[in-house]
Amino acid sequence: MLTLKMRRDWHYYAVAIGLIFILNGVVGLMGLETQGWQNYAVGLVTWVIGFWLAGFIIRRPREEPETAEP
Repeated sequence: MLTLKMRRDWHYYAVAIGLIFILNGVVGLMGLETQGWQNYAVGLVTWVIGFWLAGFIIRRPREEPETAEP
């Protein structure tokens, strides 16, 4: 059984990778012609945007500090 934090992180990365595939598809459909280092730059930008959007989609609630019960 995975802990709650591990499950949230798994969903975050899964959504991020899905968004990266979608963004790469959008760039491909736009017909953007890149050469050499521009391929890596476009890939890096799609990764950054994918993880940034995943942070908005997968909201992590604030974790309350555990109080010690007497």
